[in-house]
Amino acid sequence: MKKFNQNFIFSTSTCAFQIEGGRELGGRKKSIWDDFTIKNFFIPKKNEPKREINSIKIASNFYKKYLNDIEIMSKLGVNGFVYNMDWARIMPDDSGIPNEKGLKFYENLFKNLKRKKIQPIPILYHWDTPIWLEKKGGASSRIFVKEFQNFAKIVFKRLGKYSNTWFTNDENSTFTTLSYLDSYNPPQKKNPKEFWKAVHYLNLSSAMAKKEFENAKKNGFVSKNAILGIDHDWNPAIPYDLNDVDDLKSCKIFNKYNLNLWLDPNLKGEYPKLFFKEIEKMNLNKIVKKKDLKLLKKYTLDLIGWNYYRPAIIASPKRLNEKIDWFNKPINFITKEAYIVFPKNQNYTDWKWLIKPENLFHGSKILKKRYNNKPIMIIENGIGNFDKKINGIVNDDFRINFLNEHIKMVQKALNEGINFIGYSLWTFIDIFSPSGGYRKKYGIVGVDFDDKNLKRYPKSSFFWYKNLIKNKNADWNKINYKKFKDEALNSLKEKIWK
Repeated sequence: MKKFNQNFIFSTSTCAFQIEGGRELGGRKKSIWDDFTIKNFFIPKKNEPKREINSIKIASNFYKKYLNDIEIMSKLGVNGFVYNMDWARIMPDDSGIPNEKGLKFYENLFKNLKRKKIQPIPILYHWDTPIWLEKKGGASSRIFVKEFQNFAKIVFKRLGKYSNTWFTNDENSTFTTLSYLDSYNPPQKKNPKEFWKAVHYLNLSSAMAKKEFENAKKNGFVSKNAILGIDHDWNPAIPYDLNDVDDLKSCKIFNKYNLNLWLDPNLKGEYPKLFFKEIEKMNLNKIVKKKDLKLLKKYTLDLIGWNYYRPAIIASPKRLNEKIDWFNKPINFITKEAYIVFPKNQNYTDWKWLIKPENLFHGSKILKKRYNNKPIMIIENGIGNFDKKINGIVNDDFRINFLNEHIKMVQKALNEGINFIGYSLWTFIDIFSPSGGYRKKYGIVGVDFDDKNLKRYPKSSFFWYKNLIKNKNADWNKINYKKFKDEALNSLKEKIWK
């Protein structure tokens, strides 16, 4: 078995609008998620299976509690921390001049992480467009590219020295499908033309960020060895029937729409043919200029971030006419030539997400082949669930099982020569989830949202991860869960849990 080397990054990940709070502090102004959560505020009754849309004004209060949270990270033993930054905190208006207090917050965060030998791994953008930019057209407007380039330039100049690993965007596919093809998330466009424009401008914005990244290297703001990637939430396709020609064909189509469309432009420097077919159908050919294609080709990215939670079981459209009793209603992703289906004989989370760790391994082989073995880092891998706290801790064996099976697949991939440089679990502490509010628990550190101080508390999974990092070359098929529970109970006396 190949060992995790000393440079392998063991990290946790989280996101500003889901954890940070301080939304009205330090010169920050609103983003689309502030407006959305205020206008659509809804708390369902206890145990009612409806979506919670709660306030993010304070969230987990990372803005004020980050120093203590860094102490917890240090106790955990991670050497990386992935953080989706808040554009609106750094650029609260359209003046082009950064907010010094916002920059100072991130500078202090990164400095204190480094002091604890934890590398900050920043992601510039995660769905959270500043309101002033949304009023000018947001991600489906070309002005987005210009403003993102300026934002990237400012961040690299001021903060570039703190990390050698950066990402531009996070989950463009989920962002655009839920916000531009649908109205589930802000800015609630539900307009196919706006969707395809956003796809292009997000891809182009990453290329322009790479241009600024290279300039920052020349000027000494970023290390010569630093790399810049893009983070994508690809769901590898599994045919509903391995022997059915139509299901196999739909699988190939799904991967084109769920993988190639989102990574080819920034990793290969070119769009797949389907993109041009789709924009032609929409009479949107003019949104792509010749110089755009040259810029995509010139400024390709260095690194693949992969948010792996689940694969997708794919069926051809003919299955909709068959009388199959699905676990959940079939859905399509952009195209109606492929449907994600939910057979009953599978393992699902509380939120009806398919559990298949082995497809992390199978998918990584596809990424290696398609993108010439560019380095890969798992940026998000975790399970959202209803946690039960007993005696001040959560005994989350289900989460340990889930995470443990996935980390074994990363190690298996390393044995196959796949260029994994790190693994970051989702998430560090409990967060506001866009699909489940504060009821959907993801953290390996809990947050008591009923406590005015938002007290942190341990979960068994925290100690599983701590022990994994400490003994990363051990046989993880033999796990003593009781030991992790005992460690959690014993640790309650420590000052970090506050």
